[in-house]
Amino acid sequence: MSELDRRPEARAEEPAPARSDSALNAARHEMRRVMIRHPALYLPLARRRHRHGAICAETQIVIDGFTRSAVTFALVAFQLAQNDTVRTAHHLHALAHLMAGVKRGLPVLVPIRPPEDTVLSAAIREPEASVGQWLRSYVDFYRGLPPLAHGLVIATFDDVTSDFGAVTHRVNQRFGTSFMEFQHSASEVATVFDLIDERASRPPWQPLLGEFLGGMISYDEFQRLTKVDRDAVEMRAIPELRVQRPSAARDELKAELRETYLAPRLERHRRRAEQLYREAAALAT
Repeated sequence: MSELDRRPEARAEEPAPARSDSALNAARHEMRRVMIRHPALYLPLARRRHRHGAICAETQIVIDGFTRSAVTFALVAFQLAQNDTVRTAHHLHALAHLMAGVKRGLPVLVPIRPPEDTVLSAAIREPEASVGQWLRSYVDFYRGLPPLAHGLVIATFDDVTSDFGAVTHRVNQRFGTSFMEFQHSASEVATVFDLIDERASRPPWQPLLGEFLGGMISYDEFQRLTKVDRDAVEMRAIPELRVQRPSAARDELKAELRETYLAPRLERHRRRAEQLYREAAALAT
């Protein structure tokens, strides 16, 4: 639906990443940026690392998009509404994942979000990559959406987080499916955010949470299987800048990073990202 560890310090052009191995991590980001455009290259590796999230023969729907775009909210709300075993591929944040879903003729839901909020949120959560790198990755992802539009339902961040039931209704209409529609009440939204926080805390029952999100067990079964642990284990505190929900701390840091995002040297990438977002949002009908 789903930003901290250490606060980046400023340097002349961009904030320096927080860890000593930042150069290696930045290189990995660039390598992944290339790989995730190629399903045959990326998906075999993704299946080994994301056993419950990568598309497979049993997948019934793909819910995925660029990171920090309400994918976690959409996924949790979807599975809560189903309360069943609906196999769902999710959270690879890779164009290759969408390409594979479209090729198979599966329902594919893609939440989208304007570039500034997305890039700043990503740079806060994963400071190993610079604002400029995240902006280029955003452009790569969004320029791949129009050729796939015939096989996608695209939904804006605001639509996903304000009326996900209506988004699911669009999926059903587009693909002829009969998925249960989320009831966007205050109590149901609170449950979504509780589960998002739970996922971010990485509890001992994380594997079962993964099975629930992947649609291998229902919400009721997940609650039953984890009840004893829930009663016995105190949830770990979640780093405020990593949790995938609104955060005043993240908003403060975003304000500091915005100067970097708006730097003249990134103007070309920024304008391209904004154009691509407008094109994608025009398809969110």
